[in-house]
Parts: sequence; C-alpha cells; structure tokens
Amino acid sequence: MDALDRLRARIAGFPGYDADADRRLSDELVRSYLGEALAELAAGNAALGTPLRERIDALLLRVGFASQRLFPSHADGLAKHGGETAVADADREIVELADRAAALPPDGVAEYLGGVNDALDRRDAVMRAAARRA
Repeated sequence: MDALDRLRARIAGFPGYDADADRRLSDELVRSYLGEALAELAAGNAALGTPLRERIDALLLRVGFASQRLFPSHADGLAKHGGETAVADADREIVELADRAAALPPDGVAEYLGGVNDALDRRDAVMRAAARRA
C-alpha cells in the first residue's frame, strides 16, 4: 500500500493532490487530523505540566493554518512538476504520528512532541522543494 492509499484509509474522503482544490483540502485534512490528536492528547493527560501544554498549544497553532508562505507556491510546483509522492510520504508520516498520540504514556509526551515538530519541519521542507520547482 503506498502513502496515498494509506492516507485514504485513515482519512475519509482524502482527495489526493491532483487539482488545486484537492491539494488544499488534503493539506487541511492532514493538519486537522494531527490537530485533533494533539487536542485529545492534552485533554486526556490532566497531569501534563505547563511546559508540555505550551508545546502542544504551539503545535496546535502551527497546524491550525496553512502556511501562506509555503502553500501557494508548493501547490503551483506540484501542479507543474509533480512531486505528489514526496508530499504523500510526508503527510503519511504526520498521520502515523497522530495515530500514536492516544497510546502515549505521560513520560513519552515530550519526546513525541519533538518528533511531531521534526515531522512538520520535514513536511515544510518537502513543500519548499515543490515550491522551488514552480
């Protein structure tokens, strides 16, 4: 099963990356999927201290909005030159991380949040690479 198939299996109605509207919706769905997992992580762990809650809040802000700097040019690059596989791989990684959130022990939250931030950085790098091709 490739990354796009995995995304479609986890997110109902995941459209893929063919058209501009599809790319926008796919971006929104992946960010929302992670955001919901992070919100549930915070809600389900009353004992989390302020520093971890602040990190979760920062990640929620990060995934709450499409990057207005990256997204338009990334979408243009995909439309002109392809690269859907790299974006799908990055999005699959985000979804797989989101799926891990519910089973985290409290002492694993800090490391997990670092991994989420790193995965979002890699996703941004893929988007920047697509934008350079635009």
